[in-house]
Amino acid sequence: MDDAMTRERAGKLRLDQLALALRNLGPNHFLMPMFAAIICVMYHRWVSAARLETWFALLTASVIPLGLVSHRFRKGLPDARAAEVWVRRATLAYLLFALGWASMVVFLWAPHDDLNNLVIVLLLACTVAGNGALVGSSRPLAVVVFAVYGTALVAAPLRDGGLIYNGIAALAVVFIFYLAWMSLQIYRTARDMLMLRNDKSDLIVALAHAKTESDVARERAEAASLAKSQFLANMSHELRTPLNAILGFSELIQARAFTDVEKHYEYAGLIHGSGQHLLTLINDVLDLAKIEAGHFELRESDVDLARLIDDAAALMAPRAQSGGCALEVAVARDLPLAHADERALKQIVLNLLSNAIKFTPGGEVRVFAQAGPGSGIVFGVADSGVGIAPEDQARIFETFGQGRHDVAISDKGTGLGLPIALGLVRAHGGTIALDSELGKGTRVSVHLPASRTRAKLKAAS
Repeated sequence: MDDAMTRERAGKLRLDQLALALRNLGPNHFLMPMFAAIICVMYHRWVSAARLETWFALLTASVIPLGLVSHRFRKGLPDARAAEVWVRRATLAYLLFALGWASMVVFLWAPHDDLNNLVIVLLLACTVAGNGALVGSSRPLAVVVFAVYGTALVAAPLRDGGLIYNGIAALAVVFIFYLAWMSLQIYRTARDMLMLRNDKSDLIVALAHAKTESDVARERAEAASLAKSQFLANMSHELRTPLNAILGFSELIQARAFTDVEKHYEYAGLIHGSGQHLLTLINDVLDLAKIEAGHFELRESDVDLARLIDDAAALMAPRAQSGGCALEVAVARDLPLAHADERALKQIVLNLLSNAIKFTPGGEVRVFAQAGPGSGIVFGVADSGVGIAPEDQARIFETFGQGRHDVAISDKGTGLGLPIALGLVRAHGGTIALDSELGKGTRVSVHLPASRTRAKLKAAS
């Protein structure tokens, strides 16, 4: 991962260096043919028209590849991974252009014509100095400058020889080395500047990313804080009601307000029921804490899901009856056994039934189980109750989350039933699906994978 990032940064730097050099060379595409035309006019008195036309055509043709590469590079916005390809293309195009311009030594040089030849030397010296600065940010292009123009500048005077021309060639060598050193400084400065710019851009992106993550984390923290506040408000009611009953009835017994023993038995039963309610509530909180911490341990065995659902329905039947709710069981009797934690599965069914009965006053609740796709098992609860709004359907599975329709129900609950059910289903490697429409009812389906099924025949044997 780090090597890939390093290569990408190096490729981006090479592209940035090439882009700077090509941008500096931009005017050359039309200026160099203009300069060549002026030179041809100047040299018509020393060089034949045929040689001048050949050189001008060669130079003009050599500009075209460099112009095309520059245009495609600026238009294409190449990726850092293609840096090597683009550097090779630009270097080859610039080499053709440099050879075309340096060919003046071949086409325009007039032996023993000092004025003509000194002008060529001067033009080549200016070319080396100018182009060494223009393309100094890109090392491959700078190498072309000193390899082609430098060679031409040294070789041209040596064609005639003599003390003056040999001296000019020696001066040219020193001049080229000095310009090469200057070009190296330009390269280092440009590289450091581009690296600093890229680091600044990366820092800005990292800061923006960190800010986004911080905002998301803050929003999640605020949502969790609000949910916990709502949970504590609900819990305070859930805890206070049975505790008040326990304290109230125990004080009556302690004060011997009634001499009737049967009353004492009745109050003891109410105290016991309130204690059971508190224990159930505390167990829910502890189960949820274990699930969220990943410490919930499954005690797996082969479970008869049909029998388990019948038992759960029988337990919830009195509550359904008190709410005027019709409870129906629709279980395929040929269901395979489920290899799972029996207590966890029963908790899932009870939680789903409790929610459905609570929000389906005077309606119908159906608990079902059948063979699922891929030889798995699908079970769940469907009701004809108040339904859940689309914007609340994800939230009700969050810890402490409740749908907004809860405000119309006297018994709000704690909002732990569905999160616990979801955690227990995931602990078995299963999935849970919600299908609900506001005002028409809700269907919650649990899917256990095929790996959780066992044949009844094997279990019996």
